[in-house]
Order: sequence, then C-alpha cells, then structure tokens
Amino acid sequence: MKQTVTALFLCVLMVMGFSGCVSPRNTSVYVPADEEGIASTRVDLHDYQLVVEKMVSSMLKHGLETESGKKPVISLGPIYNHTPHNIEVRMIGEDIRTEVLKAGLAKFSTAADFEHRGGESGDLFKQLEFQNESEHVDPLTMKKYGQIVGADYILYGNIYSLERDTWSATEANFKFSLTLTEVSTGLAVWSDTKAVRKILK
Repeated sequence: MKQTVTALFLCVLMVMGFSGCVSPRNTSVYVPADEEGIASTRVDLHDYQLVVEKMVSSMLKHGLETESGKKPVISLGPIYNHTPHNIEVRMIGEDIRTEVLKAGLAKFSTAADFEHRGGESGDLFKQLEFQNESEHVDPLTMKKYGQIVGADYILYGNIYSLERDTWSATEANFKFSLTLTEVSTGLAVWSDTKAVRKILK
C-alpha cells in the first residue's frame, strides 16, 4: 500500500515538473494603460482621429504655398491599405480634407478621375454634362467644360502593419504614412507617419 501511494506521489511530481517546463514564461505582451490605440483590439474610429490629428497638424505646421500666393489646391490621391485588416482609408482622407478646409489654408479638388465617372468626380462630371448637353440650363449660368481648376498638390499614402505572435495575443504595429507631392514638379514637399500599436486577441 505504501509503495502504491509513493508511486502515485512520484507520478504527480513528474507531471507537475513537466508542466512547469512547458509553461510559458514572460511571454505576455506589456500593455501600458495609457498607450494610444490599446483601448481596442482593432483599428477603430479613435485611431483614425489620432492619425488625422497628427497629419493635419504636421502638414499645416510645415506650411503650404503656391507661386501665385493663392491658397493651394490639393487633390486626394489613393491611400493604399497593405494590411490584412479592414481599414476605412477613404475616411482618413476625407477627415483630413475636412480639417484642412476648416483651417482655411487650402482648397481641395474633387475632380480626380472622369474616366470611370464614379464617386465625387463622377457626380461633378454628370453635373457638367447636364449643364452643357441637356439644353435645360440657362447659358448665362452654365458652367462650361474645361474650366476646372487644376490641383497644385496630390495627397496620397500607405498603411502597413507588422505583427508578432506571443503566447497570449498578437501584437500589431500599424504605420500610417502620408505624402504631399507637387503636381507640376513631382517633388514630395511634405511627408509624415503615425504609428498605432494594437493588441489583437
């Protein structure tokens, strides 16, 4: 009987010892309570606001100018999402446009692509087409073809993510990058990035 109890006790010790060997140690992700972006497990509206605030502040601090001294005209280019996650890239661009317009330091062109006649450009084209070809619009108020103001700059960007798996979660570092390029010269005149770290469950 004593031998049986002793054998069982040794087996328990061996199992406990083996479990201790394979248990993860120091594999959890350190999460500061006040770190930006950690409040949720995916890119959300708050993160968009962080990106927009950083980019608009940086762009306006850099300053925008044209040779004529007038307010520059910016066209929203594409923001490419290179991550496997669903990110509303168009929302970021539109929110940046809204904040820059509110600051009164630039204008934005919504005439970007007439070929596909979609989105804002498509609506603009349809209105021009209606005014010029429907014969329903007073010629004195008609807006003719060929008078759209050309953009001085194009704003485009990229979003990347680097992910690292741990025992308890996946740590993802999102990098939002935007660049402002002068259309006439092709020169980038401003660029900035914003990083947001998330703990994906």
